Amino acid sequence: MNDKSKDLLKKMCSVLKVVRQVCLISFALSIGLSLFYAFNKDVYNTLFGSIRIDFLQLIFKDDTVLHKDSMSMWLPLILLIIAILIFIIYKSIQTIESICKIAMDHTPFDVRVANHIKNLAKYILAGGIVFNILEVCRVMYFKQIINFDLLFNTKYVTQINFGIRLHLSFLVFAALIYLLSYIFRYGQELQQLNDETL
Repeated sequence: MNDKSKDLLKKMCSVLKVVRQVCLISFALSIGLSLFYAFNKDVYNTLFGSIRIDFLQLIFKDDTVLHKDSMSMWLPLILLIIAILIFIIYKSIQTIESICKIAMDHTPFDVRVANHIKNLAKYILAGGIVFNILEVCRVMYFKQIINFDLLFNTKYVTQINFGIRLHLSFLVFAALIYLLSYIFRYGQELQQLNDETL
């Protein structure tokens, strides 16, 4: 590998290290907030005066439209799922960083690179599943915490529907990464045959 490629991989490793550390801090904060909201029920009485649903922010005159009991159940669960998703991202970045380090020191066609790429495909698959679970929980959260009869007691709004948008593109991406691991494994076998014939 030439010096220019090694320098690029070194820069990439340093950027990935910073992103990995940010993910670790975010994971710890999400776990901490989840535990805080799970065990501190009084915070729901003073904290929430508005709520954001995608691009729409609802600002309440008072908090009678919110079901505080449902909020105390769903909010810690959503924060816990976010923490799990951040941890999967952390492990994915750690895997990419390992691939860069192996490629910098050795040839990219190494059996360890193929194994790391296969693990990366598993992390993408797990992350996509967790992201879709988070989407379902988010919609259920908004359906259960807002009292729509009190919020929209006019003749103009009769019903609000929340649609669950499942994202399945992660399956294709995980399959492509998984196939890429076999390409690298085959490249490693060809490299080994080439070294043996020389």
